[in-house]
Amino acid sequence: MKKIYFTFALVLLTCTLAHASELLLRVNRKGQFIVSASSQTQTNNYNSYQFYNLYGGTTQVKVVDKANGQVIFKNNVNIPEGYQLIAELDYYGTLTIVSNNPIASYNNGGWNDNVGTINYGNNGNGNYDGGYQNNHCGTHPNYQGDGYYNQGQTANNNNNFNQFLASLKSESFDSNRLQNAKVYASKTNLSANQIKEIAATFTFDSNRLDWAKAAYTNCYDKGNYFLLRDTFTFSSNYSELQDYISTL
Repeated sequence: MKKIYFTFALVLLTCTLAHASELLLRVNRKGQFIVSASSQTQTNNYNSYQFYNLYGGTTQVKVVDKANGQVIFKNNVNIPEGYQLIAELDYYGTLTIVSNNPIASYNNGGWNDNVGTINYGNNGNGNYDGGYQNNHCGTHPNYQGDGYYNQGQTANNNNNFNQFLASLKSESFDSNRLQNAKVYASKTNLSANQIKEIAATFTFDSNRLDWAKAAYTNCYDKGNYFLLRDTFTFSSNYSELQDYISTL
């Protein structure tokens, strides 16, 4: 009888492993995190997480800042049965699929430069409560909502930005432009070039400086902030901007 049970357990284990899926996730931001995939939960000091023996299909993934309980990412991620999915989570809570490989033929065992095109946005907010809320990650490449795919998203963002820029140019006074621009920046991550384009709509250098200081926090490529230098009439204002940034 024991032999029958052992044989049954071995067959069950073999079948389970044969259909297992895997997730390798790297979190590209400072801090310690509690990471869950399906019913598995991990935390460590080096921000790379490996989950094995996951069921194929939709897997619930959640990343929580261990220090303050903030949900950095929460969404459903599709991991095909028998595949190893390698992903990275950026500072803004967008999860990018780096590669998706059949486990039987995959022998690299790590991240590479073959960056995929499907990005999952963060569908979570609030504090970690030890459970999951409903997720709404769609399947259409232009899905928009709390969570989103980045396919087609760049074009949509550019269209929205161009519409906003046109509305700024239609304003008669710098004060109105500055107020509207600050509100827009508080809700939108902007590139240094986009911030430069908005700065160019102002008549006075003092407003350009005020805007450049206010928008810096929401610039996602701060290394390119030097692009704003040409928007200033007086070099002293750009120097003041540099001094301000150096204190942050």
